[in-house]
Amino acid sequence: MIEVKPVRGKKELEVFLHVPWDVGMHKEANWVPPLLDDYRKQLDPKKSIFLEHGEIEIWTAFKDGKPVGRISAQIDHDYDKRWADEPKTCFFGFFECADDVEVARALFAKAEEWAKSKGRVRLRGPFTPDTKGEVGVLVSGFEKPSMIGTMWNRPFLDKLIQDAGYPKVKDLIGWWYDRTQPMDETTKKLADKTRALPNVKIRKMDIKEFRREANIIQEVYNEAWKDNWNFTPFTNKELEVIANDYKMFIDTNLTFVAEVDGKPAAMCFAIPDINELIKDFSGELGPINIAKLLWRLKFNRPKNIRLIMLGVKDEFRASRKYGALVACLYEDIAVHGKAAGYISSELSWTLEDNVGINRGIERMGGKEYKRWRVYEKQLS
Repeated sequence: MIEVKPVRGKKELEVFLHVPWDVGMHKEANWVPPLLDDYRKQLDPKKSIFLEHGEIEIWTAFKDGKPVGRISAQIDHDYDKRWADEPKTCFFGFFECADDVEVARALFAKAEEWAKSKGRVRLRGPFTPDTKGEVGVLVSGFEKPSMIGTMWNRPFLDKLIQDAGYPKVKDLIGWWYDRTQPMDETTKKLADKTRALPNVKIRKMDIKEFRREANIIQEVYNEAWKDNWNFTPFTNKELEVIANDYKMFIDTNLTFVAEVDGKPAAMCFAIPDINELIKDFSGELGPINIAKLLWRLKFNRPKNIRLIMLGVKDEFRASRKYGALVACLYEDIAVHGKAAGYISSELSWTLEDNVGINRGIERMGGKEYKRWRVYEKQLS
């Protein structure tokens, strides 16, 4: 017997959050449990930044009384504003399920019912809860652990979702760099030429002025990514989260701003892969684990990094003179990251059909090593 129940109250929320353990994810060597307090905040109406511009409902599936799956359905009003030509889209997220298509169908049926009750005509995902969080289902690259903020799931999930009636709509690519991989000579020459321009300055972000730097991240991101599929802008509140929650993890060897005539033109933002340090935390960051994390950050820092954002404002990206700013930023991360002892990095993610960006990443030495998949169903 399969039951799918809406989550009400703290006890039911904890059951929802711990579904991955109930379906055996903790037995997978490359799964790193996400920090559950982040999810608790996302789902708390008093604390959630997403709920300031969205709505969400969550369900847990039970089979013979035992938790076997979960799902969310959400509406993002910022998405509605940005993509007015594609109205009435609903999203799903937090998806986890045992290898049982009937359970998956039951979960999606609840999400679809809720979406239709809100007047929505399509259901797309997974997004947890939007493109700034964990996106997609991993479909290749299972041999590598998940990096901070990315999904790792078992291989059957792709078929399970498609068998439940959700075909692929888009793949997202994760790229791998190691410190021995050089960018090609042509790209390096262009980067050197751009760096030599007298009005170009590339500097590390200043941790003491991180609120100012966060504003630059917001400014560049919201312009450089605005036409990307499924984009929603960073809000001021979301930037506060970056300024507060990420500050303890930031290494200024991995964060750079490119200025032209004293004004921000491009930026890159990478962080050490904290997942290397929290795998044994079982998703909880209590006082003991905080002490462990602080000790590890000081004495046993991560060996890899995740490059989360790398972008150039439109006026400079389209310019022959400044088009190589992104290569300059990448080169600075590679040089300073290597000097700081980092071995490799993941750049994630890019859209599979963003050919120009993907070819540029390859020229800078990136190798595709992971793919995540997003699915969509038209609702009748």
